[in-house]
Amino acid sequence: MAIEFQATCPICTERKTFTSPDDYYSCRDSLIAVNCPLNDCVTRERAAADVVFSLFPREAFKTLRVHESAPGGRGLSLWLWYNSKQKVFSGYYPSKPFGSMVEHIRNEDLEAQTFPDRTFDLVIHLDVMEHLFHPFAALREIFRTLDFGGVCIFTTPTYPEWAASEQVAFRSKDGIRIVGEPEYHGNPQDPSGSLVTWRYGYDFPLLIQRHTGFDVEVRRMQSNSIAVLGPMTEVYILRKPRTF
Repeated sequence: MAIEFQATCPICTERKTFTSPDDYYSCRDSLIAVNCPLNDCVTRERAAADVVFSLFPREAFKTLRVHESAPGGRGLSLWLWYNSKQKVFSGYYPSKPFGSMVEHIRNEDLEAQTFPDRTFDLVIHLDVMEHLFHPFAALREIFRTLDFGGVCIFTTPTYPEWAASEQVAFRSKDGIRIVGEPEYHGNPQDPSGSLVTWRYGYDFPLLIQRHTGFDVEVRRMQSNSIAVLGPMTEVYILRKPRTF
């Protein structure tokens, strides 16, 4: 049954009408605002924004050094474009030199980044981790590029019925091997979409801790007030210690 209600968007802070085709919000992209000024932000973007602004006041973005991987051109990405003064947006274009610019997007392989050590205060990526063949290599690179006390905030589908995470696509010298039926998600830099390589379970925070130097926090929301509802609303908060 289609539903409609009022909520305050944590990205633009405007009170607006949100609609969804069903009352469980079963699709992570189905709960959207009517006449949204930020190009119809979706649930995960509002969840991430709520976490970001709980940790960093909006005025801090005048000086924060921010890296967003795979910006979506809407929602939180659009807010950062207009309000973050020291930002870098990156995408993955394997046919072009890494470290070069593709229009306003810097070409980066998250698993082997070209940024110097301790370049950023905040790294954000939304629904990227499930498309990496070596996600923990990417997180180690993010750890390297964050300054002491820096934070990485990200979302990724986390399956509540799975205790253990599972890699479902592998890359080798012989090509890509896929376990089961291939699954693709939308990609703002590639209209053909991105292959799902991992499906994460509730052991994911432990795996992050084992493979990186991060402290891990996970927030899951069910909030009418900010229109963050339904399954898979987890936001991961990774903190690099201030000292070693």
